[in-house]
Amino acid sequence: MKNKITSFIAVAMLLFVALPACGEPTSSTPPRQQEKEKQMPAAVVGDNGSVTPVPDKPTEKKLLWDLAGVIDPVTAQEIEDSLETFSRTTSNQILVMTVTSIGGADISEYATQLGRDWGVGHEGDNNGVVILIKVKTENEKGNAFIATGYGVEAVLPDVLCKRIIEQEMIPRFKENDYAGGIKDALAIIMPAMKGEFNTEEYMDDTEDAILGLIVFIAITCFVLVAMKKGGTGTGTNTRTYTGGPIIFPGNIGSGRSSGGWGGGSSSGGWGGFGGGSFGGGGAGGSW
Repeated sequence: MKNKITSFIAVAMLLFVALPACGEPTSSTPPRQQEKEKQMPAAVVGDNGSVTPVPDKPTEKKLLWDLAGVIDPVTAQEIEDSLETFSRTTSNQILVMTVTSIGGADISEYATQLGRDWGVGHEGDNNGVVILIKVKTENEKGNAFIATGYGVEAVLPDVLCKRIIEQEMIPRFKENDYAGGIKDALAIIMPAMKGEFNTEEYMDDTEDAILGLIVFIAITCFVLVAMKKGGTGTGTNTRTYTGGPIIFPGNIGSGRSSGGWGGGSSSGGWGGFGGGSFGGGGAGGSW
């Protein structure tokens, strides 16, 4: 009887030890591979199911990453100096990146994830901005997106970011002038982030410019139709438009307020990244 009790206790102890282990999931992945997967960068899943990893946060302190190679070295350094000066002398930070492909990922999600993973912005502040440009190639259209951190969404609302993309960047990008488009965008974004830019005036000016262009096209069509009607028929007695000069309403194509980018020279370090609070704000466009 004593031996049976001893055996029962031994079996019970074995079951007590073995059962918890059986309940845990097992993995055929080697420990080293599991550790490597934990260290993999965050990825963005595209509409087609493709997974695009966001580049690892760099050790090099730079704010302009021309991975597409569309900006000449002199201009790139000029933009870099301006971004570093802006980061060092204000509580704000802007990261600009050009790429040739994002692997089918949604550009808004990619830009937002990039801001989070790299920690764009200063530590303790949610004041970072990511300008991501996927350049146009033979097989893919171009895309651009401005992602805003929580702390700058009030001064860079989505509607303003959309207007900057459409009015300042895309027209330049269509001419393969990526540097010009970036500088024109920064000429609006930097003053706006510092509270030195009249956003309402800028929005009104660009709306006036669009309206002026529409009116100009309408007047031009009217004049051409009038001239064509006056010139029909036989003989040489043709009419010409003599109604005076055509007035161009507003400043067509000139929606920018005073201020601007202005370049800048960097002296001293800017401290690197330290923020990263992005909630999905911003806007984009394509061409």
